[in-house]
Amino acid sequence: MDPISNTTPLILPSLLASDWSKIGSEVHRAEQAGAQWLHLDVMDGSFVDNISFGPQMVQTVRMCSGLYLDVHLMMHRADHYLERFLKAGADNITIHVEADYDTSVLDTLRRIRAAGKHAGLALHPDTPFEAVIPYAHEIDLLLIMTVVPGFGGQPFMEKETMPKLAAARDYRDAHGLKYHLEVDGGIYMYTAPIAKQHGANLFVCGTSFFGPPDAKVAIEQLAAAVAD
Repeated sequence: MDPISNTTPLILPSLLASDWSKIGSEVHRAEQAGAQWLHLDVMDGSFVDNISFGPQMVQTVRMCSGLYLDVHLMMHRADHYLERFLKAGADNITIHVEADYDTSVLDTLRRIRAAGKHAGLALHPDTPFEAVIPYAHEIDLLLIMTVVPGFGGQPFMEKETMPKLAAARDYRDAHGLKYHLEVDGGIYMYTAPIAKQHGANLFVCGTSFFGPPDAKVAIEQLAAAVAD
């Protein structure tokens, strides 16, 4: 079954919060805990004020695992680097509507889909939902950042982002669209249900997953918090 057709709430461990010195073991830990997707945050030091990793890390994770790889490009010129991430093994590639492109957001989304992958669009907390509307029919996933992108461990921005998440849900349902609604940033047992109430079904969890000593217990508790 196509994993993106499943609307059951899912917890996505974010490898940004894992121990990179033993990435293979961390990926295996996520698998053993019951994760179905892994989230990988690519940061370029320009679009966001941090640098994480690139296509080689995605390729390394792909070599370690057959899990669905949700790759979030927090970077300018994602269209220039796109082929490298496609070849590295990404299953979904999410780009930012606010970033700079050699071509355009629309062209990049269409290239991702033409390659047989799923395409996502991400919104900074300050960006209104209306910025998505020109691309809403071209995406499989909409990522609402619930913190300012670039660093983990920030508090959940409920007032700034939940009305936008609800607007994205309402627009999708009113127009017969099927994009997933993903949230990333400050997602814990006490914030995930808030995002769920506003329409989210994909919950990116970094510290809340990799921080506790027992990842299986962590994912079970997080999943229970957003269960239907």
